[in-house]
Amino acid sequence: MFKSQQSNKRITVIGLTPFERIFLLIAPPAAGLIVGYFLPSIADWAAGLPWFPFQGPLKLLASIQEIWLTAITTILGFIAGMWLSAEALKDSLIITVSDEEVILNIADSTHRYSRSDIASMFIDGKELVLLGNAGQELARERYESTPAKIADAFVKHRYSWSFDGDPYEAEYRLWVDHTPDLSPALNALLRARNQALQKKDMESAKEMQCEASKLGIMVKDRGKFQYWRNLGKTHEVRYDDQ
Repeated sequence: MFKSQQSNKRITVIGLTPFERIFLLIAPPAAGLIVGYFLPSIADWAAGLPWFPFQGPLKLLASIQEIWLTAITTILGFIAGMWLSAEALKDSLIITVSDEEVILNIADSTHRYSRSDIASMFIDGKELVLLGNAGQELARERYESTPAKIADAFVKHRYSWSFDGDPYEAEYRLWVDHTPDLSPALNALLRARNQALQKKDMESAKEMQCEASKLGIMVKDRGKFQYWRNLGKTHEVRYDDQ
């Protein structure tokens, strides 16, 4: 998935293409409309399968042989599809890169990062990561484009792109409770963050990650485990001319 590019004032914009936006606007509502229309028939079929879950609601739907039920489920399916479209577009990341700054737009938020504040950036799975001069994470956001096109945009504007991934990867250590190299306050913070991760409270986990960076460490997750490293050291990361 990619992009639209603007050459005016050497600005590169990366995000969903017009075709992808149109697809997201049309496909979910259309799918919801179809599923909603056939939902009474699907419920009637599923109610005849004893092993199928939700037998109570399914049998209730199957027992209503009225045209208004189909109309209601069709409308509800269409509304659900429109909601999915709106959420998908809202959560789509738009990256604007210029020689002076990087702008990340997602949902209702706009974050601007001056070139002088960015030490390097890299791709971590399906996330774009910007690192500051002390090695701290400035931003970590999911992207819709391809890694190569994102890298090309930053290299084009001569930013320090880390082609090998996180330049600090080797410095991360597995966190276990009461780690002696960390203060009691940091151990308590990571303990609370671990509980938030187990509850899938990602918003709280992100807030505690930011708090940990203020206290001098960077935290990242690998599977169910937390890893940490000290902040403060800088790395030289090359860029290629194009």
